[in-house]
Amino acid sequence: AMPEPVRALAAAAGIGIINHDATTAPQLFPHDKLIVAMSISFNRFTIKYPNETLYSRFFWSMLLGYLAFVFNTSHDNYWILMCVHLFSFHQFLFQLMMSGASASNNSGGSKESEGKESRGKGTKKEKNSKNNAKSSNIVQTLKATTVLIALYLVIFYTIYSIARPQGVYSFTQTPFYEKVMLFMSSTAPSPSSSPSLASSTILSSFFNSSSVKEFITSSNDENGNVLKKLLSTINNNTLVSLLPIQEIKDAHNILSRFMPQSILDTKIFYLLFVTLYIQTAMGYLGIDFLRNEQNRKNALIKIEDEAKKLKEEEANEEEQEAKSNSTSNKQIGKNSKDQTKTKGKKHEQTKSLDSKANKEKDPSKKFRQSAGKFIFCVATPYMLQIVGFGAVNMYAYHCFRDDIHRTIRLNDLFQNDGQRFVATSTTTSSLSPGAYAQNAETVVNTVYDIFNQNFFSLPKLMLLPQVIAKQPLLLVQITPLILLSDYVKSTIVSTITTETERISKEVKEKEALRNRIEQYDIKNSELIQRSGFDSILFTEERWIELTESIQELKATASIMKRSKMYFAWIQRHFVMMALVDCALAKLIAVGKIGASDIFVYARAIEDFIGFILMRSRAESELASMSTSIEVLSDLKQIWDDSEQRHLLKCNLSGDGDEKETESIKMKDLSYSRGSASVQIDDIELSSGIYAVTGANGSGKSTLFRLLTACDTNRKSIDMDNSIIIKSAGTVMMSSQNVVEIAQNFYWPLNTAPADWIYYTNINQLSKEDRDKKVSKLSTELKALKFYPETESGSDLATDLITVKDDWFADLSGGQKSKVELVRKVFLEDRCPNILLIDETFAPLDPDSKSLIMQKLKDFCSESIVLVIYHADVKDVDSTEGTEKVKEDACVQSSNFFDANLHVENGVLQLRSVCSDESSS
Repeated sequence: AMPEPVRALAAAAGIGIINHDATTAPQLFPHDKLIVAMSISFNRFTIKYPNETLYSRFFWSMLLGYLAFVFNTSHDNYWILMCVHLFSFHQFLFQLMMSGASASNNSGGSKESEGKESRGKGTKKEKNSKNNAKSSNIVQTLKATTVLIALYLVIFYTIYSIARPQGVYSFTQTPFYEKVMLFMSSTAPSPSSSPSLASSTILSSFFNSSSVKEFITSSNDENGNVLKKLLSTINNNTLVSLLPIQEIKDAHNILSRFMPQSILDTKIFYLLFVTLYIQTAMGYLGIDFLRNEQNRKNALIKIEDEAKKLKEEEANEEEQEAKSNSTSNKQIGKNSKDQTKTKGKKHEQTKSLDSKANKEKDPSKKFRQSAGKFIFCVATPYMLQIVGFGAVNMYAYHCFRDDIHRTIRLNDLFQNDGQRFVATSTTTSSLSPGAYAQNAETVVNTVYDIFNQNFFSLPKLMLLPQVIAKQPLLLVQITPLILLSDYVKSTIVSTITTETERISKEVKEKEALRNRIEQYDIKNSELIQRSGFDSILFTEERWIELTESIQELKATASIMKRSKMYFAWIQRHFVMMALVDCALAKLIAVGKIGASDIFVYARAIEDFIGFILMRSRAESELASMSTSIEVLSDLKQIWDDSEQRHLLKCNLSGDGDEKETESIKMKDLSYSRGSASVQIDDIELSSGIYAVTGANGSGKSTLFRLLTACDTNRKSIDMDNSIIIKSAGTVMMSSQNVVEIAQNFYWPLNTAPADWIYYTNINQLSKEDRDKKVSKLSTELKALKFYPETESGSDLATDLITVKDDWFADLSGGQKSKVELVRKVFLEDRCPNILLIDETFAPLDPDSKSLIMQKLKDFCSESIVLVIYHADVKDVDSTEGTEKVKEDACVQSSNFFDANLHVENGVLQLRSVCSDESSS
């Protein structure tokens, strides 16, 4: 076990304790620790210092991977991994310092030796030179070691202070830091006072900026967020105009509105850490691969020169041979015929030897033989590493992106008791939750691509400083021309992009509207067909109008995008690359790079220009991202507005759920909706079944909406914005348990009926629990004669557990009402204390209606049941017994209703019902 003092010190410094049980570490994403371990191991094994042994690379890569995997809070302790990673290069840095020190000593020693030789040989100093050299080496070693240790301490402390600004030992918590910041922010010399103070003036102006002051003064804030403060310190200057800093800040701000900022920043740091280590390693592999590829291309080009040279040599040999043959023929004429035959044979042998020699001199043979080595020893390992570790990097990215997607489309959408879900669906925007999530993915993709590309280009960019240091005017000569051409291109591209994004946004809105209309019309196709003579024609014309307008907009946007693409391609390949080739030609001429480095340095210069012009190069993507940020801002505003609940202030009588004898009391309540206006003076409803009657649009359903919107309910449902409470009065509810059976029913698609009824996946339960639930459900439905007795071949229990595409579409209106009554009422152990039934009896046949009324009468005898009911109302004359004068309008009891709530002339009144005897 770790000693308590060490553990306390580590906790104070913010260091996570190493725990060999890696499963106890908090997990950001699936396999996050393994991914970090693989990325840092891959980076350390790939990036090596000169003459480093394979064993050293393997040891340090395995050690870093082990530390990354076993840290209990690895994603909070990346700074420790970075420090260990830098320390692994200590041998190279030590050798570098020693070589620098020995070089300076050698230059001084050579001058001293010349002085000694001039004074003569044999002095005592010459005899002690060897001893002095040994002592000098010891001193150099001690100096180099001291400097290296000091350098590492400074670097490690800086990394720690940046990663742990709130740590006890962080530099930002020291009084010296505060004094330095106050001094830098208070002293701002005039730029014109002295040219030598230019640099300090720039620093002072930077530290005098309001955003930097805010960052400095809030560094001790425990709740302060480091990433947000660092982003806020960047001013509106030339750097911001070249780099997409403001756009990245906007992207971070909009995502932080949907996800807690501390969690978001932790996941961002995790993703960037993995991406940095993998992409830089892949960049170094890419440099080696580009050099090998360039060598092959150079060798291929040289084949033509070698072939020409070989032909010239053959021509010279043939010419010399012809001359020698003419001379020998004159001598051969004097000899015998036998000698001629012998000479001919020798000549034929010489020709055959020459032909063999020519075949051996095939200039393409060496190149062709090297193809196999290049494929299996260079290209294949490079491909495997790029594909494998690129997939690891992409997996980490997809985990982050999909997490943002789920947050917007799923998790946050259903929060606040479904208020966000309802607000999103009822908004005037035609965008679906999936479309909003796609906009979030656009934001994430755009920002991540910027970091990913620049991390991959970082190794090539690091090759340029040594070239620029030797040829500083080279980039100065070509950069203005590139910037000028890019400015012209960016201006044109920006104009086209702005218009394209406007059109694309309009297309998305129209497509979403078209999808909604088509889905709705297809669902109600039979009703459309039965709606009139020209109903199909009207629907067709509307579909055609929407489709043609969308196609016209898409064609316009496509032409503009194509024109922009070609213009950018021409500018890049025939303007910018021509200038880059000029720079490469100069570097080759002065001997700074070789032929094998042409492709590498061409890409390096191109990446450097791309880094400087990052903002203009990504103009199109940034414009799309800005549009997506606006869409997400609108969504967040919709969600924020939905947080303002539109509920009715109510009170509970007694303890609500337990005292069943309590009643509903409504006094001085007045509301309106549209043209309907209702006044409730003083009504008290005790246990019983009440028929709620009135003309269409008189406010009966609105009364139900008010009761379900009581803030005392277990689940309150917001009132529609069209409902206006003129006078809240006093509403006393008897219970929190309020259940409504609405007039229109919802049924989810592609679901087993029992799943929705029980709100669970019935097939994932144990067989005993599943059979018990299905049996009870089947029994209740059969009791209501759900399937007619004449229907054969229907197994209700099987149908209930079988996934149906749209089960309700195959049911009649009466069957739907029976399912809802069973789902919300009869499956429960007891009837809800307050039950609201909105015209559920309307589609029932007389036998089913009587059966359900009797079952409700028995099951809900102790509850308050309100039923919106449309029936013939009897008007009884008080004197003659005729139906002429409407003094007492009553509803037939049917041995079901106990009283009648009737809306007439804008007033809700409690009336008695007609007895069955009087009605007969």
